[in-house]
Amino acid sequence: MDLKLNAILLLLVAFQLFFIAIFSLSNKKGKRTSNLLLGTFFLILAINTTDILLQIQDIWFFFPLILLLDDSFLLLFGPLIYFYTRSCLDEHFTLLKKWAHFIPFVACLLGLFILYTTVAVPFNDSLETISKANLPKGAIVFVVVAYLHGGIYLWLSKRIVALHSETMKDYHSNLARINLDWLHFMINSFIGLWVLGVLLTIVPYTSYRPYINSLLLGFIVFLFYFINRAIFKALKHSELLSGDPFSTQNKKKYSGSTLSVDKQNRFREALLFQMETEKRYLNPDLTLNDLASILDLPPKELSQIINQSFKKHFFDFVNSYRIDEAKKLLRDTQNSMTIQEVMYSVGFSSKSSFNTIFKKKTNQTPSEFRLSSAIK
Repeated sequence: MDLKLNAILLLLVAFQLFFIAIFSLSNKKGKRTSNLLLGTFFLILAINTTDILLQIQDIWFFFPLILLLDDSFLLLFGPLIYFYTRSCLDEHFTLLKKWAHFIPFVACLLGLFILYTTVAVPFNDSLETISKANLPKGAIVFVVVAYLHGGIYLWLSKRIVALHSETMKDYHSNLARINLDWLHFMINSFIGLWVLGVLLTIVPYTSYRPYINSLLLGFIVFLFYFINRAIFKALKHSELLSGDPFSTQNKKKYSGSTLSVDKQNRFREALLFQMETEKRYLNPDLTLNDLASILDLPPKELSQIINQSFKKHFFDFVNSYRIDEAKKLLRDTQNSMTIQEVMYSVGFSSKSSFNTIFKKKTNQTPSEFRLSSAIK
C-alpha cells in the first residue's frame, strides 16, 4: 500500500495517542478522576484519528462502526475537556451527578446506530455516504450544532482557568511558578482542532472543496504538533499526567471570618516587620502559607489582612516590595549588577514577569528606569 505523507503522520499520531491514552487510564498516581478523563479524551482522539486514516486510505469498510463513533464523539470532547479542567483545579471534584452532560453523546450514538441500521439503504452504503461527505443538509446542521456544543464547553473551560489564575494571586507571590501552562495548552490546542474540524465539515459542501486535501493536511500537521508537544511537556513535568499539578480550592472569600479589628491591626504591624525588616519577599518561592506560618496565623486571616489593610492581592503585595527593592538597586550608580542579577536578587525568577510588573509599577522597563536614574 502506497502511504502518503498525511497517512504516515496519522499512523504515527494514532499510535502515540493510543499509547498516552493507555498510560493515563492505567496511571494510579495522582488524581484518578483526572487520569480517567484525560485518558478517555486521548482515547477518543485516537479513534477519531484512526477513522480519518481509514477514510483517506479508503479502507474504512473493514471497521464500519468507527464512523458512527466518530460522529458521536463531537458531543463528548467538550465535556471531557471541561471536566478534566475542573478536576485539575478542584481537589474535591467528582463525576457524581455529572452524567447529564453525557446524555447528548449517548443519544446521538444510539440514534445514528438505529438510523443506519433501519433505513432501506444497506448499512455499508449509508456509512459510505458519511465517508464520502455526501450527507444531506439536515445532517450538516446537526454536525454544526454539535461543534457549537463543544465550543460552549471550551469557553467554560477557558473561563474557569482565568478565574483560577485570579484566585491564585491571593496565595502565591510568583505566578510564573503556578503551572497553568498545561491547561492553557490543552484547551487552546483543542480550540485549534475544533476550528479545523468545523472547516473540514463545512468546506466539502462549498466551492472551496478542491482545497479540502490541503485543509486536511493542515489538520493532521496540527494534530501531530499537539500530541508531540503534549508528550514533551509530560516527559519534562511528569506530574502533568498524574492529574494533580495545580489543585486548589476556590472557596468563598472570608466566609464566616471572626478576625477582630484589634487582631487585624496587631498582625498588620507584625506583617510589615516581616516584610520591611526581615525582607521575606526576597524568597522567590514565598507563598501565603509560608508567611502565615511565620506569623503563626491562619492563611485565610492573613489573606484578609492583606486585602483589607493594603487593598492588594498577596501577589501584588509581595511584588510591590520586590519592585521597590529593584528600584533602589537600579538607582545606585555604584551598583554593577546586571538587570538579570537585580531580578534574581529581589525575588523574581522569571524575566518576563519581572519586566511586566516593573513596567506596570513605574511605566518604564528596568533598563529605561536605570538609564533615566543615571541621567538625573
